[in-house]
Amino acid sequence: MAATLTSPASAAPASTKLASGWSYSQTSIPAGVADGAELAIDQKRRKIFVTDADDFNYKDPKSGQVLPYPHPLNPKVAVLSADSRKVLRSISYNNLPTTTVPVSKTIPAKMPMKQIPVGIALDTRAGRVLTTNAETNAATIVSMNARAATPGDMVKSKLDHPMGIAADPTTGRAYIANVTLDEVAVIDTATRREITRIKDIYSPSFIAIDSTRHRVYIGNADIKTKGKTNYLTVVDSRTNTIVKKITTAANSRPAVDAATGKVYAASFATGEVAVIDPDSLTIVARIQTGATPNKIAIDSKRRVAYTSNLFKKTFTVIDLKTNAVVGAIPAGVGVHTLAVDERTGTVFSTQFQSSNLTVLSVKRG
Repeated sequence: MAATLTSPASAAPASTKLASGWSYSQTSIPAGVADGAELAIDQKRRKIFVTDADDFNYKDPKSGQVLPYPHPLNPKVAVLSADSRKVLRSISYNNLPTTTVPVSKTIPAKMPMKQIPVGIALDTRAGRVLTTNAETNAATIVSMNARAATPGDMVKSKLDHPMGIAADPTTGRAYIANVTLDEVAVIDTATRREITRIKDIYSPSFIAIDSTRHRVYIGNADIKTKGKTNYLTVVDSRTNTIVKKITTAANSRPAVDAATGKVYAASFATGEVAVIDPDSLTIVARIQTGATPNKIAIDSKRRVAYTSNLFKKTFTVIDLKTNAVVGAIPAGVGVHTLAVDERTGTVFSTQFQSSNLTVLSVKRG
């Protein structure tokens, strides 16, 4: 999987011990992929979908240098059972059209690239898997029951460095962040065609949906620590118009608490998690993780939030009752993207440049 980010500076790390009374256990399981990127859980179908982002790049874990690594590719989305935690099957991307891309930044020669899925979202009502294929500036929407994606599953829209993707199952719409276009494409998940574009969003990155309030929250990929381009954009999904831009720490990535509607925006650059009230659309609290949160996930039922800290190789646990950091759990690997099983409270996370998932269980004190 291509990796171009460098480790950001952050505050002192949180304690690696959880607060009194809290406990955890974790293990690692096969993910059915060569290089797990992002994952999503279909809570009703009890399935976990994991994108295999294995491509022609390799990031040296010691130097951080991205090196060309040409080898046979087998792009796919793996499907696991959330209950047995076993790999059930996969959805192959080998039948999709290739795109010619440079071998690397230092090697101008070009080579055909398969459609490598990275970002993922689920249209759970229609039973569809949505992925962004950043290497080829494309996206795919395929049936959850498919064994292989077909050319007809490709999204018909001009995309450029598509990063985050999110779906609103109540409307059948998908939202794809185009980092270099400063736009978010709105897609009909049934036809795979573009409905409209939401413009004037500088370097949109990751996206969260609040279907109840008809809101789309769009993070910002500007890595600058100063300036006016660090914000979270709020969009009315009924009109696709921008309601407000909320100033945040740099490179903040949102998640919505389904129980309260509050938005938790975790800054990959500073480690701060901004808590945003959905009514006033203002920041009402700031939580300092002292980490490098690549993503944040909310367990609304148990009132806990988790961040996967890529460079720190930890999970941060936050008590949503108090907005206090409970502690950081050593993962031993760079944890990339995470999701919570609402039924059990179990956290599943991909591991950077790894074929495994981390499975984490936390018990409240």
